[in-house]
Amino acid sequence: MNEFECPTASTVLQAVDWAARKLDGPADKRGQADHDGPADKRGRVESELLLGEVCTSNRLELYLDHDRRLDPVESSRFSALVNRRMRGEPVQYLTGCTEFYGRGYQVSPAVLIPRPETERLVDHVRPCLDKKACVESPARFADVGTGTGVLAVTLALECPFVQGYATDVSDEALRVARGNAENLLGVRQSRITFMQGSLLAPLDRLAPHTLDLIVSNPPYVTSREMDGLPEEVRGYEPRLALHGGEDGLECHRALIEQAPEYLNEGGMIALEIGAAQSDAVTRLMADRRAYGNVEIVKDYNGLDRIVSAIYVG
Repeated sequence: MNEFECPTASTVLQAVDWAARKLDGPADKRGQADHDGPADKRGRVESELLLGEVCTSNRLELYLDHDRRLDPVESSRFSALVNRRMRGEPVQYLTGCTEFYGRGYQVSPAVLIPRPETERLVDHVRPCLDKKACVESPARFADVGTGTGVLAVTLALECPFVQGYATDVSDEALRVARGNAENLLGVRQSRITFMQGSLLAPLDRLAPHTLDLIVSNPPYVTSREMDGLPEEVRGYEPRLALHGGEDGLECHRALIEQAPEYLNEGGMIALEIGAAQSDAVTRLMADRRAYGNVEIVKDYNGLDRIVSAIYVG
């Protein structure tokens, strides 16, 4: 595609208008279609985010200074970001940040971009932790495949009396997660222990049956579905965090099999799933014969998104 240049000496408002016109296009050729709203608004929002990154301003500050003219360096940087976005690079990677549960998190191409539907995992498991946690005896949870760390950090912020363990096979992902814990938890970051390794393996250093919750958003895209993902997902987000094997359930199968070794009796396992996977995952839990109270939770769009169960021993 041809490279576009922001018109010389554009004001902030003119630059946003220019980029919005470039970015507004068919939903299958551009941004996070279900993240940012209708296509006619999405281009403008993305333009504001990209220009905010260049000008180190938030969207409100941009409009308070709407008639300021961009200098040549700002104009060049903005043009470069807009062109990268038009080629499909996710806006979250371009700005290095995203929002989850009302807080800002760092992201990089080493981690999956958190989706809004994953916030339902937090909503669903919080009562479990709140019920078990107290000052004298903090509840313990593991976030398996932590990625950006959004689940572990959010649970630590929302549930004061918890101790978390966050695992990931990727050293680069753990660097991002630790950075988010430092930024958002500050001196309380010690409430999360980060461990490198596959799935639950790093937790072998814990005594058996010490966790009150195992939560995970594991990869669940099937081999067949991988080729059909939008280019901005398939071409930019880490395959390791997307591909769940032939049926999309490789990690789910392993977690369901192994979790009883780590959960207290009455502890919960909660897994994010693909919209068509609830029956298969509930069958895996039934076959393991260690779980009760199996529950399917829908996301904001009414699609099956989480399967949880209680370890009954």
